[in-house]
Amino acid sequence: MSCSISQGFSIGCRDSIGGLSNLYILSGSVSGITEASEGLISDISGTGVFYNFELVKETADFVETPTPNNAAGTVYYSQVVNAAFHKMDSGLRNQVKTLAASNDLKMIIKTNNGIADGIGQYFYIGRFFGSVLTGGAGTSGLAFADANQYALNFEALEPVPAFEIQTTGGDLSTALTGITLG
Repeated sequence: MSCSISQGFSIGCRDSIGGLSNLYILSGSVSGITEASEGLISDISGTGVFYNFELVKETADFVETPTPNNAAGTVYYSQVVNAAFHKMDSGLRNQVKTLAASNDLKMIIKTNNGIADGIGQYFYIGRFFGSVLTGGAGTSGLAFADANQYALNFEALEPVPAFEIQTTGGDLSTALTGITLG
């Protein structure tokens, strides 16, 4: 059996930028997901709050790696979010402790791509198996100009690449039912 390719790829304009601006982590549960088309989510329903972790520019990224095993005939996708949170304090310490104990984090990232239009792009991380905190470090820095932060690494191992979330006018809440933003 052969897998059919349905389209090619064209080089567009150089109007793309890197990095993440926000990371949303769910305290609650997802009960359903509606796909608008393959790879595009139009609605996430459930209960709880997607808490917004604001990110300082150029301190966070998302890396998705396809990992095929030809001998086994399998492929999975490693979805990694690396994010730095400035100013070590007890509140942030407590959040890190909770995140480290969680084994099924549902996350949404907002990329800087498209931000010039005021929108950005949203992607749902860990849709099927959730993500976990896999490492990182808290550091006070040495010199006055050094970062005082927690730099954290999250990973999801998924059967398919991350799904983009379709919003209305870049408003993430338009793609959520029963789940609020905090």
